Amino acid sequence: MGAGGLRRWMEDLAADVADLTLSRACVACGEIGSVLCSACKVSLIRVHRHEIRPWGTPSPHQQAGAGPVVVASTYDGAAKRVIIAHKEHGVLGLTQVLGSMLAVSIAALGEGPFAVVPIPPHRDAVRRRGIDTLGAIADRATGELRAAGWCANAVPLLRRRADGGRHVGRSAPERRAAVQDTMAVDARMISRLVLGGGLIVVDDVVTTGATVWEAVRTLWASGLAVEGIAAVAGTERPAASGMIN
Repeated sequence: MGAGGLRRWMEDLAADVADLTLSRACVACGEIGSVLCSACKVSLIRVHRHEIRPWGTPSPHQQAGAGPVVVASTYDGAAKRVIIAHKEHGVLGLTQVLGSMLAVSIAALGEGPFAVVPIPPHRDAVRRRGIDTLGAIADRATGELRAAGWCANAVPLLRRRADGGRHVGRSAPERRAAVQDTMAVDARMISRLVLGGGLIVVDDVVTTGATVWEAVRTLWASGLAVEGIAAVAGTERPAASGMIN
């Protein structure tokens, strides 16, 4: 077998392995052909403002709040299945589409320049998944924004100093209590912020807003202002402002 034949054989073998591993089926609807079919991909983007209810009393210089919260989709249907496949089942080929969704949310918040601050991962999650999935999505999103002319960079400005545990099954007050004082600003990352740029806190899914709001409060405590929050998807009913065109 010549070099060309060997290369083709290896490519065919890789395709066969991919077929066995991913079944070449859409993670959202099961249609055979690709990991995410074109119909499901089109259905993902439903950009809207997301309502969260902050708790606690901000200091006078924080009265403007954390800015709007924008999500690219509702956390149900295809969007939910795609996020779970990426985060819990390691289908990393979905990083691109999730990054594109996050980029749309960030772009809806303004023209920048932006420092995009991901929610820091839990250590056990990184060990289990082998990757910081949200960090990868944020990197992809800011890369797409830069390619489109925005000034945007992902900056891991926050770190975990405690683990509040998983939120599944917890009420909103329980979630708030669990995340309180669990984050800190990584002083080593301050130098990566662009002078005059705004901070955008990002997450994959926003539900009650407990995690993103705690991130905002942590940044506030260090004297850093936040212009808005962006996420791939949100679970609650959109605010009265409705869809964003």
